[in-house]
Amino acid sequence: MSRAPVQRLPAGQPAGPPVGPSAGPSGGPLAGLLDRIPAPAPHPHADALREELAHWLAGTGLLDHEGTERLLEQDHLDLASRCWGDLPAGPGLRTATQWLLLGWILDDHFDRHWLGDPSDEADRTVRELAALLAPELAPDAVAPAPRTALARAFRTLWQDSVALTGPAWRARQTADFRCYLESSLDFLRLRGATPTVPQYLSHRERGGATRCAAGTVELAHRLDLPEQFHHHPQLVDLRSRFDHLVGWANDLCSYRAETATGHGNNLLCALEVHERLPQAAAAAQVAALCGAELTTLEFLAEGIARGSHWPPQVRCYVRALVRFAHALLHWMATTVRYRPEAVPLPRAR
Repeated sequence: MSRAPVQRLPAGQPAGPPVGPSAGPSGGPLAGLLDRIPAPAPHPHADALREELAHWLAGTGLLDHEGTERLLEQDHLDLASRCWGDLPAGPGLRTATQWLLLGWILDDHFDRHWLGDPSDEADRTVRELAALLAPELAPDAVAPAPRTALARAFRTLWQDSVALTGPAWRARQTADFRCYLESSLDFLRLRGATPTVPQYLSHRERGGATRCAAGTVELAHRLDLPEQFHHHPQLVDLRSRFDHLVGWANDLCSYRAETATGHGNNLLCALEVHERLPQAAAAAQVAALCGAELTTLEFLAEGIARGSHWPPQVRCYVRALVRFAHALLHWMATTVRYRPEAVPLPRAR
């Protein structure tokens, strides 16, 4: 990404009407979308899932006690319970939920802990995690012992996932997670600068975060789609809509928290800084884009789900992606994670 045209968004509360969850209980900029979609029902064993995953999180050593409590207050486990409320309790549900938690912790490192950090800790961590994914290791080769709690948790979770999946899923998830790591490093190198709209869209297209989320949905349902279906143009189009919807809705809801820390890699920031749109107009434009992508996502998924020529695992996959998107939209609109004044950042060890 070229750095020449980027500008910086000042840290602190932005001017204009509030954007994000703190805009009120009605859903703020996502209110129009939330009125259209039901919040998926929670898992019937949600309390047991929360207890099990809270125990796992404490055992990883990723966060101290206070940091663990802060993370849990952001309702990630309620999100998982609603994303996969139709699944039986078991290793698929448990492992997918662990990936959600680990992903949010990694995002916190990239977005806040490492933002502006002059050390090479982010680069070293990315290299270490990428090495743990390496499929090119010889059968008798031994990967280096993880040096951090983050790497140890990642290695164990990856090993658990390998035991539940086939080679096609592992190859896709490896590639997507490496894209996520590399694109997150690219963001760090911007040091809080605001990309232009084309730069932002190009960067998001290269990022792998939402593709990793789609892979987690596949893992939770133990689907392991064959490549000929995964790369079918209709599924590629559907995942593109999913990617846009999730990414842009996240930008809407995280805007206040991100701008409070000088974080400029956000579509609203790009529209404000480079397109000179007022904040309310930028938010309305992104909300309209989200609405269009949600409509198309649901339309495409419904067509595939009703198509008798599609195998059952593909029909299950598209329904599961839509349910995940619905649950995520409701969570984004209400979580304290995106209220900069409400909950401090979870503290790592």
